Amino acid sequence: MAEAGETLVKILESITATNTQLVDILLRLQQRQQEHNAVLVQLLDRIDARAEAVDARIATDSRALAEILERIVHTTTRTEQMTARIFAEVSKGATQ
Repeated sequence: MAEAGETLVKILESITATNTQLVDILLRLQQRQQEHNAVLVQLLDRIDARAEAVDARIATDSRALAEILERIVHTTTRTEQMTARIFAEVSKGATQ
């Protein structure tokens, strides 16, 4: 009976050692996963910051383009008005 008890103790000690190793491995895997998660968060923060910068540049460029287009419209309107005046003067001169 003593031999069976000793054998059982040896088996349980082996199982305990194996379980301890498994727990250590799982803890290391968890630590690595947490480190990877931290790196991913940093990368996502950088991507988000760059996206915000791009959005800001697009908004600035859009405002500048709108101003340019507004100037073009005003210039075109003035040109059309001047052309109409010239045609009016030319037509007056032609009828006289």
